[in-house]
Amino acid sequence: MRSHYSEADFYDYDPRTDIDPLCCCEFFDRNNERSHLLVKWCCCFCQSASAAESNTSCKLNEKTVRSMLLTFQDRLRIPWRGGAKQITLDVVITLVILIATLLMAAINYQFCLIVFSLMLLALLYVKHYSALSHTKTKFFLVWFFGSCVYLLVLFELTVPLLEILFVENAVLVLLMTLGFYCLMKAKLRATKGDLAGLLDVNGQLDKVPKDTQVIMFSDRDDSDDGSTDADVGLRLTCQLCRKYVPPRTYHCKVCSACVVRQDHHNVWLNCCIGKSNHRFYLAGCCFTLMALVVFANLSLTAVCRPTPIFTLYGITVMMPEDCNDIFFQYDIALCFTGSLYALMMAAFITIALAKQFWFITIGISYDEWRRGDHVKRRNVFWNWKAFCLGQ
Repeated sequence: MRSHYSEADFYDYDPRTDIDPLCCCEFFDRNNERSHLLVKWCCCFCQSASAAESNTSCKLNEKTVRSMLLTFQDRLRIPWRGGAKQITLDVVITLVILIATLLMAAINYQFCLIVFSLMLLALLYVKHYSALSHTKTKFFLVWFFGSCVYLLVLFELTVPLLEILFVENAVLVLLMTLGFYCLMKAKLRATKGDLAGLLDVNGQLDKVPKDTQVIMFSDRDDSDDGSTDADVGLRLTCQLCRKYVPPRTYHCKVCSACVVRQDHHNVWLNCCIGKSNHRFYLAGCCFTLMALVVFANLSLTAVCRPTPIFTLYGITVMMPEDCNDIFFQYDIALCFTGSLYALMMAAFITIALAKQFWFITIGISYDEWRRGDHVKRRNVFWNWKAFCLGQ
């Protein structure tokens, strides 16, 4: 029986390889003991204190309160395949701030303007600070997926009451599901696409031919002119990981790992975007962008006076015309502010997609452009073909 579960087991758990598997509500606590989420724990510390002091009543001292808080944090879990998974306090705090902020924005026009302005400035500041400090945080990951789930729940609980068709609801759910799937696959492939299986410089030098020149990242010349390292007698190595790496490989200071064809470190997914997950990342952004636009259009046309724009394949596309007096009813105001928030997210995703399409077209990554690496690429058709085929 395993005494602990790693972070990879959160996604890759296989009950066939476990001798004594946990149910979805079981876990190993901080004392490495098997426990269950439904077990009573409120009085466990009082019982232990009573056993130690049989003639005195249970008192809440500093040690008892600290133990209760640690137990509460340890039991803050959700049921999951292979055992309940722990939810850290920073995740809970991020979700509370997100929901409270969006609920406050629906009070009136003034709160809506102030809250969204401060939210935008705060997110930009935190993103800039994390980029300077090279810290790996789950804040943006929780914020992004929490925002998408909040908008989807808001749509299902409020907007369908305002005459939304079943087909429109199904299209929104399908687009959001595809976006979630592609983005999660991009994050999972980022953890599996490392270079752990490559040769180590210190331990494998004897297996390298003597006429092979070992160069660092700073001395290389990455190009797609058809030649390989073996043809020119060169071996690229990372001076931090001390491993041989293929061309167009860069070391991420945040992830502390080498990434093949690294495009950038994405704070919203808390992982690097490279050769192994670039296509899933691009597809997830496209699906999420379409889902946000559909949500904003359906919500605004439901709470505001709609006007038809054009008809496509028998479907009338409408746009909001009059959005006055929407803050007189709180649920309608929630739909309106949720639509504005979705449009803000869609605007940032559109900017990110525009940059991605441009760099793919010219055949370089964002990090290569930022570093000023001038590499030889081919025509536009070959660049997109290589990207789609993962070459």
